Amino acid sequence: MVEGMKPLSEDLRRRIIAAREGGESPGEVHRRFGVSRSSEARLWRQYQQSGHFRPKQIGGYRRSRLSEHEPSLRDWIKQQPDLTIDELCQRCLAELKVAIGRTALWHRLERMGLSYKKNPARRRARTARRESGTGTLAAKANRAGRNKTGLRR
Repeated sequence: MVEGMKPLSEDLRRRIIAAREGGESPGEVHRRFGVSRSSEARLWRQYQQSGHFRPKQIGGYRRSRLSEHEPSLRDWIKQQPDLTIDELCQRCLAELKVAIGRTALWHRLERMGLSYKKNPARRRARTARRESGTGTLAAKANRAGRNKTGLRR
């Protein structure tokens, strides 16, 4: 949604639905009420599918679909520390029946105190100061398993 845009008022939504139920075509409705064709179609489809025309929530916190599966994620990473994000996504779908995108999984791993670090064999040459703070995903999973929050600030 474009910044500054607000949902259609409930009164306008009610009038659009009443017009469509009264037999007006989508084109007539969108011209009459000054709304886009896509907004009119989306509102009509929502009303037909759910029976209401309330606006959906804009913004706010959404709980992760993986929040209740953290122990499984930690176990997988302990057992196979070189799992890629794509492999974890596929495993979540296959074993947990949870479809999740790469970015959402990445954020979940960060919240769990885990971040993907390449193993030492593939790591580029760095200064000693930088190497002291890095670790493998498996090592972080082990530490985070003992420390329930796994957060460091």
